[in-house]
Formats: sequence, structure tokens, C-alpha cells
Amino acid sequence: MAVIRINELLKKRGKQEVRIIQQAQGGARIKVLIGTCNHCMKLAENVKTAMLELGYPSSDMETISDLVAIAKMGIVTTPALIIDGRLCSCGQVLSVDEVKQLIMKQN
Repeated sequence: MAVIRINELLKKRGKQEVRIIQQAQGGARIKVLIGTCNHCMKLAENVKTAMLELGYPSSDMETISDLVAIAKMGIVTTPALIIDGRLCSCGQVLSVDEVKQLIMKQN
């Protein structure tokens, strides 16, 4: 079974990632969808660090590790980052600087 990375597919089509996840709206502003691997944990740590550096409270971040809930959102690859209901990253570990840029871009 092939895994399709949404970001790569949309970049090939020449579109920016603007997919709205209806199930992710409401609650915390930033959601990190993780599995059990070290890559997922690394993204969660990078998001926490980026938020601290930008002065955001930790209550603005929610970590979702329930694979059923993640699948209901239509996400097939973790880790994933959702900001304000928009899927910003899927299937890759972003650096702290990349996360900061995404957070500031969504403001």
C-alpha cells in the first residue's frame, strides 16, 4: 500500500497547503497529531519550543495520539501539524524555525 504525502502531492499540483480539517476546528489553536515513533515526539517538542519562543501559552497546543481520531480527520501519515484548523504539515518533522514561520503565517 502506497502512502501519499499530501504536502508533496499539492506542491506537485502547484497549490499551497490550505486543506481545512473540520474535525480539528475548535479547542486548542495548534494541534500536533502523533503516532508512537520518535519522529512524532520530535515534532511535538519542536512545536512546544517554537511556541515558547513566540510567547504563546502551552494551552494553545493540543497533542492528539488517538489513531482513530487522526484517521477520522483524513490524515494518513503522522506526524501532522494543524494550525487554526488548517493542515500545515503532514509526514515530516519540521524544525523549530519552520514551525515558528508557520505559526506567524497563520496569524
